[in-house]
Amino acid sequence: MLAMLELDATDHPTELQEGFNSYLEGEFPKHGQKWEGCTHLYFPVCSRSHWYAIEVDIAKSMMFIYDPDKSFSTDDQIRADLKPMTTILPMLLKKINIVIDALAIEQITTTSKQSNS
Repeated sequence: MLAMLELDATDHPTELQEGFNSYLEGEFPKHGQKWEGCTHLYFPVCSRSHWYAIEVDIAKSMMFIYDPDKSFSTDDQIRADLKPMTTILPMLLKKINIVIDALAIEQITTTSKQSNS
């Protein structure tokens, strides 16, 4: 089980491209909402033709990985899959005055598995 995922954007630019502001302001996607005041964020992840879902509970500094097929990804592969998120997420949250340095991770494997391709 992944115990903790450090969120560290110190090796990366401190300013995001202007296009990311549309996410924070709820202008994109079409039915988006402002991130300010949000308590949870949800992201789909596709890696090696396999999909799983991510839930970030901002208040609890927790990340839940919903993947009923644990045999598909190792902990190291999941960390690699989440690297883009762990780079961008702290920068986005900082723009709305939320600082998270690390997220505890819990992998949820009891969700239903999709039976068709």
